[in-house]
Amino acid sequence: MSITTTAANMLDYAQIYKTFQLTVPTTFNFGTHVVDAWAAKAPDADALFWVGEDGLEQHLSYADLARRSDQAANALTSLGLSAGERVLVVLPRVPAWWEALTGIFKAGLVASPGTTLLTARDLAYRIEACEASAVIVSPELMKRVDEALDASGRSVRSRIVVGRADGQPGWLDWEAVVRAAPSERAPRRTGCDDPAMLYFTSGTTAHPKMVLHTQASWGLGNEITGRFWLDLRPGDLHWNISDTGWGKAAWSSYFGPLICGATVFAQHSTGKFAANDVLRYLDQYPITTLCAPPTVYRMLVQEDLSGVHWPNLRHCVAAGEPLNPEVIEVWRQATGLTIRDGYGQTETVLLCANFPSLEVRPGSMGKPSPGVDLAVIDGDGNRLPPWPRWRHCRRPHASATGRPVR
Repeated sequence: MSITTTAANMLDYAQIYKTFQLTVPTTFNFGTHVVDAWAAKAPDADALFWVGEDGLEQHLSYADLARRSDQAANALTSLGLSAGERVLVVLPRVPAWWEALTGIFKAGLVASPGTTLLTARDLAYRIEACEASAVIVSPELMKRVDEALDASGRSVRSRIVVGRADGQPGWLDWEAVVRAAPSERAPRRTGCDDPAMLYFTSGTTAHPKMVLHTQASWGLGNEITGRFWLDLRPGDLHWNISDTGWGKAAWSSYFGPLICGATVFAQHSTGKFAANDVLRYLDQYPITTLCAPPTVYRMLVQEDLSGVHWPNLRHCVAAGEPLNPEVIEVWRQATGLTIRDGYGQTETVLLCANFPSLEVRPGSMGKPSPGVDLAVIDGDGNRLPPWPRWRHCRRPHASATGRPVR
């Protein structure tokens, strides 16, 4: 496995779709084969450009992320955690989220991210369901975790807090345990099929369901996301407006950008989302690519966009729900950029999208991703022809979103 450095991005969809093959080696570890590889190739390049709500900036280079994640992996194993055990990670957009995930992968553990909005009851369910052996959370989650453990009667080997623990009994300080750990670590040999990440779905029916991904399924599969849809390359500053508790953050805030050697832009705020803050950050920072839910774009086009000038921004994408054609047009008129829709699931990689070389047809999710055999089928499992000819087919079944796939 080698990091993506020479392959072309989506210049010719038809040719790339026809020829693309994802090579899956026998062994693979995202922390070792991607993060450490970029640290060796471009040690000073930023992996993360983080901005706090007070304007405080922090740059984490690929070399920094490689070293800190080695320390994190050593710290976690020193706490008695063994390969395959699950670690619940519930953090806002802070650098420790990237450090923890990479360290967990390097240690052969399984990361289970969650949103900071989880209640004690939610946490109890997740800890029990995924059989978590450790938790890594922000300070406001400490009490909820303790309540969850008391209610479930379950214990975990380690409770770690990122931020001030204020002497809370039974809790370890993330910064203290990471700094105390050695920075040298022999790479762990992990198989492509070894478990690496476990997300819970949104739970539209009954309890949220667990989705387990391997070292390769997202670690390699999201090359499709980063290289073809996000159109990323070294030197890009990519901003994904997504909570770390959702699978979209794994795609667009972690695997996709890092496998391409790009820089992740992350902004942390404890306040309510405000569209004008997004516009301000696009003005203030040299963000080149933007990924956001359609709801965010709907809010942005309600703002005054008459004077916007973002010379660095070259590419915009959206995912999570249908994108209004009117929003695409207003955004295009104001910025000169077309929002390119994409679709996938927590259980998959990017299934289809309006890739950069394609003409966007409003209302369509685009075409199948390279490496993905995608079709709309009827009630008998037969492939349907392109959308205009559906009227000739018996019992057509729409796609999961009700929108046609070209």
